[in-house]
Parts: sequence; C-alpha cells; structure tokens
Amino acid sequence: MASDGLYKLAFKYKKTKLWTKIYDDEVFAVKLTDGKTGYISIMGKAGDYIAIGLYIGREGFNSYRIIASTYEPVSGSRLLYQEYLLRQDCLQCTFQDKDSLSCEEASEVKDYADRNNIALEGEKTYPQFVKYKPGYCPWVIQTGQEEQYMAEALKAAVALAGMLDKNEVPGIKRIEEHSETVILLEPGKNGYHISSTKLPPPLPEEYQRPAMFNEINVAKLKNITKSGVWECEIAQYPEPVRTKADEVPHFPMIFLAVESATGFILPVSPAGYFDRQMGELMDTAVEAFLMQNVCPKVIYVRDKRSYYFLEEVCKKIKTRLVIKPEIPSLGQAEEELYNYINGNEEKNMQDIISVFDGLMELSDEEIRNLPEVVKTQFEVLAKKDMLPEELSKRLGSIWGFMGISTEGQKQDNVIQIKSYMTGGKTGKDPDNC
Repeated sequence: MASDGLYKLAFKYKKTKLWTKIYDDEVFAVKLTDGKTGYISIMGKAGDYIAIGLYIGREGFNSYRIIASTYEPVSGSRLLYQEYLLRQDCLQCTFQDKDSLSCEEASEVKDYADRNNIALEGEKTYPQFVKYKPGYCPWVIQTGQEEQYMAEALKAAVALAGMLDKNEVPGIKRIEEHSETVILLEPGKNGYHISSTKLPPPLPEEYQRPAMFNEINVAKLKNITKSGVWECEIAQYPEPVRTKADEVPHFPMIFLAVESATGFILPVSPAGYFDRQMGELMDTAVEAFLMQNVCPKVIYVRDKRSYYFLEEVCKKIKTRLVIKPEIPSLGQAEEELYNYINGNEEKNMQDIISVFDGLMELSDEEIRNLPEVVKTQFEVLAKKDMLPEELSKRLGSIWGFMGISTEGQKQDNVIQIKSYMTGGKTGKDPDNC
C-alpha cells in the first residue's frame, strides 16, 4: 500500500504536465538524500504512456542506455528483443486507466481521491507505483526505501516543471550515445540548486559460465559418436512464472537446441533463476542430449552469452563451438515458440489434443513405424507425466517405455501469469472487483 504522501506528490506532479514540455530522452539527475544519484526520464510526450522513471546509480542508468538503444529485434530474435526491453532497472510512477490496475490498487487510489476531493475523471488518472528489475515481471513498489526514492523523484520533477515555466533552467539536452553530462538538481533549504554532473560510463557486458555441472553425464555424452550440426541459444522464456503466490513473478531461462538438418527441437526444461541455476540448466541440456543418444559434432550460437555458457562442456566433449550470426533453424524455432506462447491459448490446447487424438487413432503398426525422434519426444513427455494416462500406457506398451507417475513427488507448482510490460496490472493478480 502506497502512503498518502506518495499519492499527494503523484497528483501534484500530474498537474504540472511536465511530459508536454520535455522528451523522455531529455534526462536530468537528482541528488538523493542517501548520497546516490538518480537519473530521471519523463515519459508521455507521445501521449500513449505517461510516467516518470527513476534510474538509480550506474547500474540503473546503464539499463536506461540499453533500453534507449534497443529499437529493433536483437540479432533478429524476438525473444532476445523482449529480454532487452525487460532489462530496465528503475522505479516508475505511471498514470493508468482504472481497468488497467488490480482491484486493490484501484480501490486504494479511489479511497485517497475521495478523502481529498480529487476527481478521477478522464483517461490515465490513476497513479501506479511500479518497480522494474531485470529478469522479473514489473511489480508494485514494495519497500519503504523504494517509496522514498520515488517521492524524491516526484519532488524533483515538480520543481523542474516550475523552473521551466520561469525559464530558470539552463537547457536540458537529449541523451545521445556520446553525451557526457546532464543537469543535476540538488535539494537545499531554499529549494533546488542546479548544476551539472558527469554521466556514469557504460558497464561492460559480463558473461557467466556454469560453476558446477554433472561431470559424469558429460563424460557419458563424450563417449557417444558425434553427429549433426546443432543451433543453440540461451534465451529468456517470454512468459513470467512463479513458484509461490506471494513472490514477484520472474522470467525463467531456456536452452534452445535445434538440429540444422531436420529442425528437430531438443526438449529441455527451463531454469527458474539463470544466475543461480546455470549448472542446473546445463545438466538438463546434457541429459536431453543423452536421452536422444546424440552428441553434437558442431554447435552454432549467435551470441557471446550462449558461447560462454557452452564453452567448457564443448571442450570436454570435443564438440566444435562456433559463433555464427545467422542460424535460420533456431530463428524459425524461436519464432514458432514466441507465436505459440502469445497465440490463442484455447486454440493451442485444441492443437495439442488433436495430436493426442490422432495418435490414438493410429494402428499399433503405424505407431511402431513413426520416426525415432517422435518416439523419443513422447518418451520424454511420458516420463514427465505430461501425457493423458490412456495414451501414455498405449505408447509405452508399443514402444517399450512406461510413463513415470509423479504422484507423491514434490512439484514446483509453477504458476504462469500474463506480463504487463507497458503499464497495467501489477502487484496482485486481478480479481473480480
């Protein structure tokens, strides 16, 4: 729950209409009370998204640089493009329509407005306070420190609006690639003092390697005859998930591997938190190759993150690892995954059911003659208890494997939710108001 003081500042800021006077890339800085520097972007000149964003310190401003420079899909990948857009590290006060907020948020705003004789009429009249953190779904501000930072940003923005009206600002410049300074607002006893400050230099890109992984399985993979060219990539799954109802939803990481010649997609489970579970994701990838009885002869990747993720294991299994900008089979697989997840859920389920029904209509002989890769895929699904019981038993009896029941085993209880990346429902999942 946001404080009355924060709501008061939000409505005061909205009256300034600062977003009609400066552009979102005309960034200015504010000295925060804890000594840190915040960088403020005023959004709304285009009229579709009204917000004030606060990027704190070098890491925060570095995320602003990334977003500002991302105008089109990275390396032709929509998955990587979405991930870049979600790399913001900032706090925002946005203004939304009532229907875009959760019931709790809308009720909270209305309560404050009623107690302070504020009319919530027209479009984008409901303030919302949101935290953006890389790898996580945008969520409501949750700590007193975050609320304090947001309050200081709103105060500085209100002060700047007044200075602009009086022509007291020595000129705000747009942030460009080679910009070195911005104006700095520093609070004092008699208002804000304006000076300038140097922008922090960009942070170098860092690439992690799995610290630990299953050496025994890697040795088994090394002993399999090498075959095929595989196109691989680490990517962020485009839908957020969570394992507990009260945690902020996050975007898991997935390992995509596609055989160039056939377009066969290796079934690999995602890892919840990539920075903490790189070894787990590597283990599931190696296990998936073992399940297929395949050791890649060559692996193509198109980015350095994927290269460094695979480098150590590729050395151990003596697989050639190459960075190649254009890997079409992987691009097609990513596009299909993206469209599937963002498509009609009811239609997707109907397509899955039709595949299962089609298999049940085949004769035993027709099932036996299906390609080996199809058998292997369904064996994986059966062992993860992801097939209808009747189909799992029939395929198991024909192909010689049996689905393993997960009854009594610990489940991850992963909950899929929809992401709202340009302002919308955050905080708690919306209920019926």
